Amino acid sequence: MSHMPPPNASYTPAQIRRNRLILLGLVLAVAGMVVFWALGPYDTKDQSATLKAGDCFRNVGTDKDAKAKKLDCTDAHADYKVLKMNEDAVVDTLACSDVPGTTGSLTQSGAGKWFVVCFKENDEKGKK
Repeated sequence: MSHMPPPNASYTPAQIRRNRLILLGLVLAVAGMVVFWALGPYDTKDQSATLKAGDCFRNVGTDKDAKAKKLDCTDAHADYKVLKMNEDAVVDTLACSDVPGTTGSLTQSGAGKWFVVCFKENDEKGKK
């Protein structure tokens, strides 16, 4: 059985200060977890639909579920450069065949938004 102090027990200033520090530490830990959860280690919001020719990006998703994060072309993480954005395009494997230099494409369809992003490896990556 645990020992509980009587309801009228008095605490020393040192005990009060220690309890306040413990409470402050718990509050800061919870606040830190909330911020980490809200922002996460990486911004994984998909910015594919906002890309345009000349933009650079990094895939923060997977190969099967790509999610583009726009970056400055000189950023060390900007892996790809957009050559052409085909909005309202018919999504197929030949959508970028007429764009010289294309090494890959990112497609999205559904929810009334169809587009194909034609891109190549970013040759400005890491140059400042």
